[in-house]
Amino acid sequence: MAIAIATLAAAWFFIKWNFANAVASRIDTAQPEAASVADWLVGLAPSDPQTHFAAARAFEKTFNPGDLTKSLTEYESAAALSPNHYVMWLSLGKARSLNGDAESASTAYARALQLAPNYAAVEWAYGNALIRQGETEQGFAMIARAAAANADYGRTTALTALEMYEGDLTRVRQVLGESDSTNASLAAVLAKQGRFDESFDAWAKLAAKNTTHGTLGASLADQMAAAKKFQFAARISADILNVEGEKPVAGQISNGGFEGGVKLRNAGMFEWQIASGAQPQIGLAESGSHGGRYSLLLMFSSFETAAFRSISQTVPVAAGAAYEFEVFYKSDLKTAAILKWEIADAANSASLAATAAMTPAADWSSLKVKFTMPAGSDGVLIRLAADGSRIPPYTLNGKIESEANSLRQI
Repeated sequence: MAIAIATLAAAWFFIKWNFANAVASRIDTAQPEAASVADWLVGLAPSDPQTHFAAARAFEKTFNPGDLTKSLTEYESAAALSPNHYVMWLSLGKARSLNGDAESASTAYARALQLAPNYAAVEWAYGNALIRQGETEQGFAMIARAAAANADYGRTTALTALEMYEGDLTRVRQVLGESDSTNASLAAVLAKQGRFDESFDAWAKLAAKNTTHGTLGASLADQMAAAKKFQFAARISADILNVEGEKPVAGQISNGGFEGGVKLRNAGMFEWQIASGAQPQIGLAESGSHGGRYSLLLMFSSFETAAFRSISQTVPVAAGAAYEFEVFYKSDLKTAAILKWEIADAANSASLAATAAMTPAADWSSLKVKFTMPAGSDGVLIRLAADGSRIPPYTLNGKIESEANSLRQI
């Protein structure tokens, strides 16, 4: 009889413990009844660390006075019942921090780190606790390692360090180190802060830019271009492109002879941009080219110049430098309008220079124009312009072939 009673008691205990454990692991702490359910489960299985852990999390989410203290008590019980589980100690450290006990929190974090020395979440929490206690160098070393293991921590780490050291990048690098994760995070954060030179410097230190950091590079290039930092944008774009021929180079027109074809949509930042529309029709001519196999072909068929389909390319250049632009063309165009290639400041679209008009020419002819960049601008916009506003009826008929667009510093 005693054996039967003992067996039944053991079975009841086992069933009760497993039931409490299963329910505790599934409690939705966002529900208002979560704390009451968790408290009941603790009474049902008081020796199960999971029920105490669930109760701690539930009490932590309420707004009732005193529940934060209850939560801490339950975290203490969970850690005592499961002393070799790092999550229990990590959570206990956070609870102690919330209750203002920094020293005891550090003890809990240290135990969690001992149990899980390679877990980023542990180093992140422990490192931030040390920073709050004034142990900044040790704390930043920890969160830098956490960021290296988990990129989600990277930008917060960089931002925290920059705020702590009042933007002193030298000091920030001293405490965070010169790892790829640090430089990637700094590049992103510094760009957001408008510190573009330093952002680019951080980007330049990265390895494997076009593989590991391609998404970051694309974002940085867009931000640099928006800030009118065209040389930086071009160099970053070149870093993340895998095709050699498509990489932008400062002072050079990309695909000037159109040997690489043209894209009618989804062109890159420093490639030829062709607006949508029906006129002129745009494609490539394969025969009779001047310097290669192809030339750009524009077919016009009696339309108003006000609806002119634009063709342009942004080119990174040296601020304050002088350049000469040259283009070769031939044309049988019949129009009273003036077609020419125009050089504009990419920062504000202000015209810097323009070629003479492209008059009818049966053979390849050259047009040249010189210009000087403003001191504060490092990008030009090369565009085909049509001006017929003073000469009605503003129509064009015929074709133009153009190629061998080139730019050279003088």
